Amino acid sequence: MIGCFPSIYPDELLYSLLARYYVRSGYMAYTFAAQDLYVNKTVKPDIEFVNRFTGEAFNMITKCKPIEEIVEKHTMFPYYGRFLNHDRRERAFDSLVSMNGNYHNLLAVPKTKDGTGRYLRYCPLCVKDDREQYGETYWHRNHQMTGVNVCPKHKCCLISSDVIISGKASPSLKSAEEVVKDLDKIIFPDDDIEALIAGYVDDVFQSPVDMLSKIRIGEYLHSKMANTKYRSVRGEQRNIALLHSDFIKYYEKLRNNWFTELWQIQKALTSDRVNTFEICLLAMFLDIPVGELVKMKPPEKGQEQLFDEQIKLLHEQGLKYPEIAERLNASYSLVKSIGENLYGTYHRKKPQHKKPGAKTRDWSDMDNNTLPLVKNIIKELQGDGYTRPKKVTVFAVEKRLGLASKQLSNLPKCRSEIEKHYECQEQYWAREAVWAANTVIYSGKPFNWKHIRELTNMRKDNLKACLPYLHEFCDGALRKRIEDLL
Repeated sequence: MIGCFPSIYPDELLYSLLARYYVRSGYMAYTFAAQDLYVNKTVKPDIEFVNRFTGEAFNMITKCKPIEEIVEKHTMFPYYGRFLNHDRRERAFDSLVSMNGNYHNLLAVPKTKDGTGRYLRYCPLCVKDDREQYGETYWHRNHQMTGVNVCPKHKCCLISSDVIISGKASPSLKSAEEVVKDLDKIIFPDDDIEALIAGYVDDVFQSPVDMLSKIRIGEYLHSKMANTKYRSVRGEQRNIALLHSDFIKYYEKLRNNWFTELWQIQKALTSDRVNTFEICLLAMFLDIPVGELVKMKPPEKGQEQLFDEQIKLLHEQGLKYPEIAERLNASYSLVKSIGENLYGTYHRKKPQHKKPGAKTRDWSDMDNNTLPLVKNIIKELQGDGYTRPKKVTVFAVEKRLGLASKQLSNLPKCRSEIEKHYECQEQYWAREAVWAANTVIYSGKPFNWKHIRELTNMRKDNLKACLPYLHEFCDGALRKRIEDLL
C-alpha cells in the first residue's frame, strides 16, 4: 500500500519523485517498493521517461497533475521529441501517456558509441538552493540535457553522479539527496559560449511543445536562412560549405562538441537529424529567437516566390532583364529564364538599317553596366559547393548573357574579369573533384571512386593530373581522402 506520497518539485524528473518516495517510505528493500509501484516488479526504472505503473501508483502520481502534464513537464520528452515530425511526435507522446513502452523506438535519444552510458548530473549551487528552499535536493531535468554541460541557472559546470542512466545496472531508485555529497567542486567554463548555449537550450526545453505543428524542422531552418549569404539570390540553393565554415568558427571554443561535420548539418537541414541540442546550435547561430523556434511558423511567402514577384514588378515598371538582374544582384540568365516563364519568350525586332549620321553604340557605358552581371555569372559558373561547377570561358559568359558571339571583345573590363578566372583543364578537374567528393559525403554514400566517377565522368588519369591543384579548393583532410582514391 502506498502512503505519504510526496509532491513533485518544479522541473523534477518523475524518477526523482519516485526515488524520494522510496527513501521516505520505510521499505525493507527496493523489491517491495517496486511491487507497489510497477506492473512488473523486476523492471528497471526508466530514469528519463516512464514505466507501466500499478493503478494505485498511477493515481498517486497524477493526484495533482494529469499524466499529459507529467510527461511534458517531468520527463525528457520535450528534449527528445520536440523536433520529430508531427506523426512520430504524436505517437511518441501517446505511447508515454499510455505507458505502453515503445516510445524508445520513436524518440530521438542519442546512443553512446563507447557503451559507457550517461549518468545523472547535478549543479552544486542548485543543490544548496534546493536544500535551503525545500530541505532536500532532487534530480533536475535541465541538468540531464545531452550536450549541455553547464547549469542554465548558475552557469557552473555540471557534475556527474554514479547513477547510470543507461546500462546494465541493477534496478534501483536513488534519490539525489542520498547520492550528492561533493559540493565544493564548483568550476566555471573558460568561455561564455557554453553559458549562452545552456540558457538558449533550456529556454527551448522549458517551452510548451507545439503538438499540432506539421512543419519539419529542416524546412523551418531553411526558411530562416532566407536572404542570407547561405542561400542563393533566389533562395533555391544553399551554400552549405560556407554555412559549415562559419558555424565551426562560431562554436570553435565549445568543449566536447560532436556536431561539427558538414554532413551532420546537412542532415539536420533535411530533417534527418532532430536532436534538440544540435537544432539549438543551428538556431542560435542563425539568430532565431526562442519564441519563434518553439512555434515554427513558416513564412507566408518563400524567398523564391518573393524573388519572382520582384522580377514581375520591375518588369511591369518597364525595366529590361539586364537592369532587373543588376537591381536584384542576380545573374542575367536566371532573371531571363524566370521572366520568360512569366511572360513568354521575348523576340527582338529585326534591326533597321542605320541612317546616315546615326549614333554609334557607347561600348564604354555598356562595358561598365555589364561588368556586375559578368561577375555574378562567374560566381554562378564556379559553383557554391552545392551545385556542379562549370568552366569559366568567354563563350560560357556570352551564352548566359545572351550576347552575340565575340561581342565581349568590345568590352575590355568584362573580358579582363573573365581572364582573371581562367583555369587550366587540370585546375577545373580539381574543382570538379572537390565538388563531387563533397556531394558524395553529403549524400551519406560510401566514399569511393565509383561514386566520384559517376558524378564527373573523369578518368583516373584525369584525377591524378589534378592532384597538384586540390589544395586551392579544399582542406588537407578532404585532399587526403581524394588522393587515397588512386
